Amino acid sequence: MWGLFAHASRTEIEQAVHRSYQNYGLTGQFELEKYEKNYTSVGGFIIHGTYSENIAGKTYQVKTRFKYYTRFSKSETYGKTDAEVDHKNDKKIYDVFPELAYLGIEVSPGTSEFLKTLDSSIKDPQLPDLKYQGIGFEFNNQSDNIYLYNEILEENQSKGQALQGMYPMDAQYLFQKEIFIPIFEFQYFVPKEKRDLLYDDYLKELEALMKEFFANHPLPRGLYAVKIAKYKEDKLVNDSGVYYVKIENSQVVKLLQKLE
Repeated sequence: MWGLFAHASRTEIEQAVHRSYQNYGLTGQFELEKYEKNYTSVGGFIIHGTYSENIAGKTYQVKTRFKYYTRFSKSETYGKTDAEVDHKNDKKIYDVFPELAYLGIEVSPGTSEFLKTLDSSIKDPQLPDLKYQGIGFEFNNQSDNIYLYNEILEENQSKGQALQGMYPMDAQYLFQKEIFIPIFEFQYFVPKEKRDLLYDDYLKELEALMKEFFANHPLPRGLYAVKIAKYKEDKLVNDSGVYYVKIENSQVVKLLQKLE
């Protein structure tokens, strides 16, 4: 079966990744860690490595991943990474390298302070089944306001800023535009009498918990995410549940299953 694909050397792989970054004007360093054959979903290789770049006098590193296509029958993708294909299709830099867009916001001046302010606003009401764990954020590149991010990106690029303009970013401004979404992380220990709830009933229960938890917290009006690690007794059964809440006047006004 592997005969349908071309072999790729380490040098070839590294050159392809270098082209991928160069296409988008990224000037940092890439260190290849490993690359693995993938017969089915890729038709080539999965590449794992680390990208590093100096930002404001400090070197930051982030894990990165590429697909490299070597299926002979696919001439439009043969010998290219997924990032090279995306560049040809005019995809935005933050869509192709979301890990770098995240890094650019994470290390920007004011981001950690903003998150600490939100975190310190949380006064855990000590609900028996819901345990607050901490805060993070996500970059919402699907926001209707992403054009505002693009405007900042272009201005930063014109000034030669790091990460090809994805740094610096004002987290508080992006929060107001629903591009930067704070994530509150919880452990939910499902009560025995509620372990067999249908999904719609579970969502109603979750919304009630969120309303009770966030009631009267001095959080700014806006869109937040809640990540739920779901437990039955002490056993983790699901840690991938992410929902969204809209908060106004220190109250949850709506729980969303996904971004609208």
